[in-house]
Amino acid sequence: MHYEYMNIRYFDKFIYFLMVLLIIFGLFLQFATIKSTDKLKTEEINQAEHYASKIAKLIQIRTENNIDEKLKDNPQFRERLNEVLQAFLTKQYQYIFVLQKDENGNYRFLLDGSEKDPEEYHTIFFPKSKLFDTVYSTQKMQIIEQHEGVEQIWLSLVYPIVNENKTEALLVLDLSESYGEHLNNFNSPLMTVVWMMQAFLLISLFLLVFLAYKYYKIHQDLIIDKLTSVYKKQYLEEFFNNKRVDNYHVMLIDIDEFKEINKKFGYEQGDIVLKQFAELLVATLASEAIVVRIGGTEFLVISPKEAGSVDEQAQTVFEVLKEKKYLIGNEVQHLTVSMSAMSVPAETMYIQHIERLLDEKLLEVKSRGKNGLGILDIKQLHEIRYTNIDYIREALDEERLVCLYQPICETQTKQIVKYEALVRLIDKDDPKKLIAPYYFMDVIKGTSQYIKMSKLVFQEIFSTLRTYDDVEISVNLDLDDLDNADMMKLITHNLYENREIANRVTFEILEAHEIKDYGKVMFYLQQLKAFGSKVALDDFGSGYASYNYLIRLEIDILKIDGSIIRELKHSPERTKAVLRSIQELAAVFQYEVVAERVSDKDIYEMLKELDIQFVQGFYLGKPRNIEAYLGKKE
Repeated sequence: MHYEYMNIRYFDKFIYFLMVLLIIFGLFLQFATIKSTDKLKTEEINQAEHYASKIAKLIQIRTENNIDEKLKDNPQFRERLNEVLQAFLTKQYQYIFVLQKDENGNYRFLLDGSEKDPEEYHTIFFPKSKLFDTVYSTQKMQIIEQHEGVEQIWLSLVYPIVNENKTEALLVLDLSESYGEHLNNFNSPLMTVVWMMQAFLLISLFLLVFLAYKYYKIHQDLIIDKLTSVYKKQYLEEFFNNKRVDNYHVMLIDIDEFKEINKKFGYEQGDIVLKQFAELLVATLASEAIVVRIGGTEFLVISPKEAGSVDEQAQTVFEVLKEKKYLIGNEVQHLTVSMSAMSVPAETMYIQHIERLLDEKLLEVKSRGKNGLGILDIKQLHEIRYTNIDYIREALDEERLVCLYQPICETQTKQIVKYEALVRLIDKDDPKKLIAPYYFMDVIKGTSQYIKMSKLVFQEIFSTLRTYDDVEISVNLDLDDLDNADMMKLITHNLYENREIANRVTFEILEAHEIKDYGKVMFYLQQLKAFGSKVALDDFGSGYASYNYLIRLEIDILKIDGSIIRELKHSPERTKAVLRSIQELAAVFQYEVVAERVSDKDIYEMLKELDIQFVQGFYLGKPRNIEAYLGKKE
């Protein structure tokens, strides 16, 4: 089996990256101590050349490519150009001036940007290097390093000013001696830094290796099961961090009645058998497969599709595990397993969706007597896409959403008084196929897609209310919706925009957790009721919904959970007593009462006898398009 021990996503990668970075940095510093000065000088010269070319270009533009004629009889113009050159002086550039060679071969000043005592026009200049003549003749820039006789100058850059292939003048940039000394002395402190960095590097490398080893051990403890040496469930997310889920087959395996082994031979012997079982499972699979222990005797197998079809792989594993004999104490024992398997369909994003389907299939296998293998059929595989967030997002973007309506009826007459709106998505490939919230609601809960879905639902509901004047509609919310600022903003906005018909809306409050702050919940409910809407407490009698809510919350309608209503079939007298007590309390608080999930005539007749006000369920009507019920209501 393939164990990716060093596949550590964050901390380990950072450690090794830092180690490599430190090594490279140390080598760079060593190299820099030798080469940096020359490099800096070269860069400065290149910059100076670029600087000179810009100045020369500026002079040519200002003199219209006729330097001699423009400057000869125009002292004011020369003064302005001198000021321009002076503006280019910096700490690096000590002097900037322009020379021209006369007919006698002497160099004379045309311009001088010196701040103090600039040379007069046509003053003779005596160069100390023959490179001035070289520049004049070759029309190529030269660097002249000054040694003695020229104070405060480190380098002189001589740049030709050329017009129509003729050298008209030379632009001279003198780089200051202080700047040259600064560059020459640059590496003096660097040598000390290099030695310090090398010492720091050695210490850091030691510490990083030590930390990497420690983290590696901690990481192994987190992802490897100590007893069986296979992976823990925490490793799944890491494994699929850079792998596609749909490249694999997945198998879920549970050892049947293993508790009998522990009971008969003791936990120590049981652990030995469990370890041998895991070793056999690993040995049976392809080397690229991984085994994950997700519970006491439950194992999840992730195997690449390239290793064979899911039927072949699952059947092989099942037969090998079934045939294995274990010597426990002095007895030879067989273990049987229940298995479910599937080939992950294309575009599946999350392994959690696969686990849920395999769990359901495994329960089905166990319900048939265990010791069996169940492979999910193609219909079940296709339904996985309904849990794909990208599929759901696309459906909402394309507004492939519809509301079905289930009637709520007056019990004695079966007259429809209201409809409960139930959201469905429309299948991308088959518009007649509707997708139940079972598939997508938990996936988008708490995301922006949930808000987008709710917005479409409210659009549908209020459109229906405006179309049919005598229709009332209830819609489901849960406590988390009330505590979500974006959701409440959406709800109150829709109620305000439709305030003249908001009194025909009922909000059925579902709860996924116990109410801890009744004051906050009441504040939210009052916001809904402020527009005339009603509030119903859904699923009363199940979960957290208790008699305490009748006291603490100001609601309008009480919907009795279907699990209580179903008990009328099994324990009618006891259930009737419970329903009477609920009805009596509701009457005290003036709450309307609705019995949910009325599935047949017998249950309906008992509720009618109890005089429960309203009923809802398949016996009265299944969720359908509202047009299908308008005739009934009339």
